[in-house]
Amino acid sequence: MQMTVRAFEIEGLLDQAPEGIEVLSLDCFDTLIWRNTHAPSDVFAEIDMTGGAVEPRSWAEGNARRRAMARSGAKEIGLTDIYREMLAHASEDEVEAAVTHELTLEARHAFAFGPVVALMREARRRGLKIVIVSDMYLTEPQLRAHIGAAAGEDVMALIDQVFVSSAYGEGKRDGLFDHVIEALGVAPDRILHIGDNRAADYDAAIEHGLHAVHLAQFDAESASRLRMEAATARILDPLCGISRPIAQAHRAAVAMRTCNEPTYVLGHDIMGPAMATYAHWLKAEIDTASKAAGKPVKPLFVMRDGYLPHKVFDALYPEVGARTVDLSRFVALRASIKDEASLGKHLDEWSDTLPLPSLARQLMLFENEYARFAKAGSAETQSAALAKWVRGNSDIQRKIFTRREAFLKRLVAHMNHVGIAPGDTVMLVDTGYNGTVQNLVTPILAETMGVSVMGRYVFLREKRRSGLDKRGMIDVRNYDYRTLHALSLSIVSLEQLCNVSQGSTIDFTATGEAIREKLDRKATHNATRDAVQAACMDYVRAAGNAVLKAPEADDLDSRCRAATAILARLSFLPNAGEVSVFERFDFDYNMGLAHTETLVDTDRGRNGLRRRGLTFYNDQRPQFLSAELQAQGLSMSLANFATSRFKLDLRSTDFEVGGIQVPVILAGAAQQGVMEFTAWPTAEGYYQLRVPVGEQRPVIAVQLGQTCEWVQVEEFGFIPLENLKKGQSAATVAAKATADAMEQMSPGLFRASPTGVLIAAPPEGSEPMVLSLVFRPVVARAATVQLRAAA
Repeated sequence: MQMTVRAFEIEGLLDQAPEGIEVLSLDCFDTLIWRNTHAPSDVFAEIDMTGGAVEPRSWAEGNARRRAMARSGAKEIGLTDIYREMLAHASEDEVEAAVTHELTLEARHAFAFGPVVALMREARRRGLKIVIVSDMYLTEPQLRAHIGAAAGEDVMALIDQVFVSSAYGEGKRDGLFDHVIEALGVAPDRILHIGDNRAADYDAAIEHGLHAVHLAQFDAESASRLRMEAATARILDPLCGISRPIAQAHRAAVAMRTCNEPTYVLGHDIMGPAMATYAHWLKAEIDTASKAAGKPVKPLFVMRDGYLPHKVFDALYPEVGARTVDLSRFVALRASIKDEASLGKHLDEWSDTLPLPSLARQLMLFENEYARFAKAGSAETQSAALAKWVRGNSDIQRKIFTRREAFLKRLVAHMNHVGIAPGDTVMLVDTGYNGTVQNLVTPILAETMGVSVMGRYVFLREKRRSGLDKRGMIDVRNYDYRTLHALSLSIVSLEQLCNVSQGSTIDFTATGEAIREKLDRKATHNATRDAVQAACMDYVRAAGNAVLKAPEADDLDSRCRAATAILARLSFLPNAGEVSVFERFDFDYNMGLAHTETLVDTDRGRNGLRRRGLTFYNDQRPQFLSAELQAQGLSMSLANFATSRFKLDLRSTDFEVGGIQVPVILAGAAQQGVMEFTAWPTAEGYYQLRVPVGEQRPVIAVQLGQTCEWVQVEEFGFIPLENLKKGQSAATVAAKATADAMEQMSPGLFRASPTGVLIAAPPEGSEPMVLSLVFRPVVARAATVQLRAAA
């Protein structure tokens, strides 16, 4: 028989049981009865107490146990003892009221784990006696009532006896199993005990002669991820874990997952609960809006990012008849160019961003009208030249406005194609985060079709209040703008998991069918995304199977907060498996551009961090920064998370600790000398040394041999001082380098004698520069280490 089983294996456990088993013994909490919170103590957050009751309640239990041991040697206590300790001057009636209140709170969060109930029913079918053995401060009647409320009286009727440690004064590791054996009147080897605590439920049971199985609720990676989700909830919301429980209604479904492949885990454990919760929230929004409008509001999931949300919603609520709509930002912007003012605004925003062909197509220009600007130099110059020409050419402006009218007819045809009629009220559904498409099409659809538009998003953060009917599952109603902005920084990760393999919509046919840009996307991207989405749908279809009856506390608000923590944890604290999945993804900007870029470039991030530490990202923030930081460890990821969430004023100098003093020879035309400079740690054992270079332009000889016997050189080049002042330090001009008394053993790896130096010839010109040397001491000079120790 297996020593340890996972939750998904427990239902068929009796098929492996030893011959002669007469009694099935079960632990109660986290075996038969689970909570929908991260930790048992989260329930205490709902106790009304200034400053929060979680800590005082935990302290009171610890003090009560110590007091009982000191007074009588008792190792177990009751809930009444805890509240007498916690409410020192309370009357007995007040203590009993507090006890009753906690029992009520426990009941609000409790549910029976379906596979264990199925095991109990099978045990009864086989004629086995069923008992509950629990280390708990509840009395037997209290525990029986709790099980009955969570699992139902029919399940409670399956239980023959209940043994609780508070009634016997000792727990499973001390002697409770002796009382169980005596009361049952059977030999220990006739009992099979199952529980989630390795020491109490397995080791102690084996020591007492019982057969035992340890129930591992989660694999190690899932347990770690759930802890990180709880930590994320606390970082996002100061009330979480204080006066608001940290809800995790998806725990049972996560425990039942059988596949550990990272792509599947990402889809099932992260996207599954997040998208299912969004669907439930969205249904409530549709119902509320329809009631207010006095007619059905028609949800339209905006493609491409609305693809997975639509699949999930349609699976859960097929009766709504939700449809998809191909309203890309590209076509919405095109439709908005109605006059000279809107045209000028469009050119102001996009002529510096879009390449010539994309900008021209958005303006509905033909190739023969814009081809001459392809000869205008760089891509930026080409688009700028086109914009200048359009601004000053009234004839081409009239053509643009005329073509826009024809385009609007095709747009209306598309709306008809997806089931929208004049006078309808529609709800645009998208991942977020600004609702730009809604901003642009709301007045257009009102003018052309008399259609009212509202928008509902997974995540909404408007920099400029639009005044339109917009809401997000995650928005300002629950989180401040600083938090929302931090979450917006990596929204591309969510978008890539939600979208579908098709190019951005750039036009419509006369009958309203979408015309899309060809998309240059890797097959591995599509296969990975499809696998994530399939796993997400597996979660949606089976999420409730492991929960016998949802607890009262499992409401929509708690689920939305849990979904926020799930997505935010993925955005800021992804694990290695998740990063390996995102490395297969490309992305495009949904602006009629066929070009794609790699979503996560860990090599670029690793090399940049080695050279500059976190300041590397001052020059260029990647689409998914947290994924590139993951390999640097939790400390780096948490620093990024906290800085982004709280907008902390942290600077590179704040991280300068543990530097190495390196002697440097400066040899100018008139004089020379030796100065010590500090090389500060960057990442992965590398250090950066910076030496300022003024107009005198000395030869610089870095005496690496005095600090290193073996050294890896990553970078040796000059940075303009002006760039450093602007926070731009990524680009360097390679120094003309000479190594003296340093033998190169492989590219960048040197074996240095004590006199070894790395020499940089003076840079050309007179602009103030800084010499940057990035190196890793592979083997430090022994004398240097001894001197440091002496210092």
